[in-house]
Amino acid sequence: MEDEKLGVVLVHGFKSGPSTWEPFRLLASGDKELEAVTFLPFAYSTSIWELNPLRMIPGFDTVADSFKEFLDTECRDFDHLIVVTHSQGGLIVQRFLSRIAMEGRAADVSRIRRVVMLACPNNGAEVMLPLRRRIIRSNPQEAELRPLNEQVADTQRIVLRDFVYARAVTACTCPLPFSVFAGESDKVVPPASARGVFPDAAALPGDHFSIVHINSYTHRTYTTLRRLILSVPATQRLSPPASAIANRSEDNARGALPELFTVIGAAENVADMDDPEFRRSVLRLMRAKLAPAHGFTVAYKSNMRDHLVEIVQHCLDHRDPDMALRAFTDGVSDLRPDDRGTALLRAAIGGRG
Repeated sequence: MEDEKLGVVLVHGFKSGPSTWEPFRLLASGDKELEAVTFLPFAYSTSIWELNPLRMIPGFDTVADSFKEFLDTECRDFDHLIVVTHSQGGLIVQRFLSRIAMEGRAADVSRIRRVVMLACPNNGAEVMLPLRRRIIRSNPQEAELRPLNEQVADTQRIVLRDFVYARAVTACTCPLPFSVFAGESDKVVPPASARGVFPDAAALPGDHFSIVHINSYTHRTYTTLRRLILSVPATQRLSPPASAIANRSEDNARGALPELFTVIGAAENVADMDDPEFRRSVLRLMRAKLAPAHGFTVAYKSNMRDHLVEIVQHCLDHRDPDMALRAFTDGVSDLRPDDRGTALLRAAIGGRG
């Protein structure tokens, strides 16, 4: 199968531009493992003041609509996308997703494999807030950067409900993992605001600006983005809806490995799979079935989909992938033998279970 195209969409923040990402793109262009990846900077108008009487500073809704058109047109040839944002850019992408969900078009973003947010003001930015209120009161973008903004909070609620915690691709939902990072020494967007209530949140060295001044291959933001980009195999196909998985057993006959997100899409339907202790129990059963000689170690992820990606990818990369996939299905079957999701999982991996 010919490799499918992976694009990384880069979204800058307030009073910034695509040049923010140039050091990162320059480094990535010399990275052999990223040579098949295309970087796609998205630009939008942002400033403190607009002095031209014939122009205006666009609000988040307008920029979100522009982002939608960018994905539809500039990114139309890419099978898979990762969206990486800095600061306000993360709020723009969240607004785009909430509008897509409310329009009943969530399935349109199923090719987005992950959203990465660096120093996003999920709970607002208080830096120089009294001065901002006095001097730039009419800036629609700055208004949404203030703490306790009602529209930002409503947007985040929709994103969490319809994307982060979604279980299936429907008209209004689409499972989409978010990786959220705060700057360790960021006083513009403090870590508590950057983390918000997202389940997969961590911190990286740097302040609000140095977190994206990626100037070496050892820069922690570079190594983190590199890991997340490489977690999306170039040959990975889109995951079908659960109703389609049940009819895939013939296509997944023994001899051809199933696709990563086909297995994940089925596993997500298993009862209690969103319970971390249930997944740990499955892993314990897997290790017992595989025996020490075959080995199976997986990094724990609190987010269900992130954890399933780790588990299933390790199965596919195992020295004996058939045995590992069988162990995964057997572990689930031992705990939930009569569950509909277990039946979907068996169908997704063909005759291996």
